[in-house]
Amino acid sequence: MMAALFFLSGCNKTKQFTVTLNLDNADQKTVYLCKDVDGKDVCIDTAVFVGQQAVLKADFADPQTCYVVKFDPSEKCGVFPFFTENQNTTITGDKDAIEQWVVKGCATMDDYNAYRQEMLPMEESMMVMFNESQEAYISGDTVKAADIFAQVNAAMDDYQNYRFDYLKNHADSYLTHFLVLQGVDEFGYEKVKELAESFTTESVYSKRIKDYLDKYARLEVGAPFIDFTLKTAEGEEVNLETVINSNRVVLVDFWASWCGPCRGENPFVKAAYEKYHADGFEIIGVSVDQDEEAWQKAVADDGMTWIQVRDVDNAASKDYMIQYIPSNFLYDGNGVMIAKGLRGEALEAKLAEVLQ
Repeated sequence: MMAALFFLSGCNKTKQFTVTLNLDNADQKTVYLCKDVDGKDVCIDTAVFVGQQAVLKADFADPQTCYVVKFDPSEKCGVFPFFTENQNTTITGDKDAIEQWVVKGCATMDDYNAYRQEMLPMEESMMVMFNESQEAYISGDTVKAADIFAQVNAAMDDYQNYRFDYLKNHADSYLTHFLVLQGVDEFGYEKVKELAESFTTESVYSKRIKDYLDKYARLEVGAPFIDFTLKTAEGEEVNLETVINSNRVVLVDFWASWCGPCRGENPFVKAAYEKYHADGFEIIGVSVDQDEEAWQKAVADDGMTWIQVRDVDNAASKDYMIQYIPSNFLYDGNGVMIAKGLRGEALEAKLAEVLQ
């Protein structure tokens, strides 16, 4: 470790490095430099552009640290991740064309630039097709819109397969680990697992991927429940384990008042509850609403008489890796998952099977 630090300080002659931005259309704009700390972006420096240039500074960190440059959200120019490996770094481009920024500094960014050059043409082509499908839909040509959108989906499959192969062929790089971690929701569990098994080195990002895979495995049918305690509108604490121990079957149902598909599912959930509650079926509705009044109104309007709690800080949602709603998980009296993602009449059919 000491040898590595000596080597880095010998290269840089300092315990700090700079990130110099040369961006058009950025004069007088405030820019922020953040770094990844345990998966969260922590701001470490700010600067105001003078003309096209701004200079940010950072202390040495783990060479694998991911940094982020961003502007005020009102600028609507996105967030730009990059690596420095504690080397002075230069970023050039146009503030309003973040996808075309060029980074020069460390070898890893050369690899990242090469990756982006491979992916960008496919991404741009898909965006053109998507915009064409939207224009056709707005003009009333739904047949053309559907046809183009089908082409977009096919192109997306090709893109994801190409991306998967590219990353698998560069499995020894921590940059690959970072990119896989960014794309876990797009790739899905099985492909992420396959990519992780191809890694020939370890990194902070490969460890996070392992954590993701371990957690995801707990959300498969046959896995035990992940406990939580949340509050009802009246302030009463509800513990999942306690509810499971008191019933034959328990549905954990993530939803929100503003979610159209969720509200559309509620009549099916209500029908199942009314039919099977007396047989030992219970539901915990977990709302991700931030607006408490809207939550309570939806509960009343939809006649949701089962247990209702609110996941105010998204702790339970994170544990259950909720990426979309509605999402639900069905557990037996032993706390073992017996089904998930039950929509429409599938819930009642499953209950008929396990409660008969």
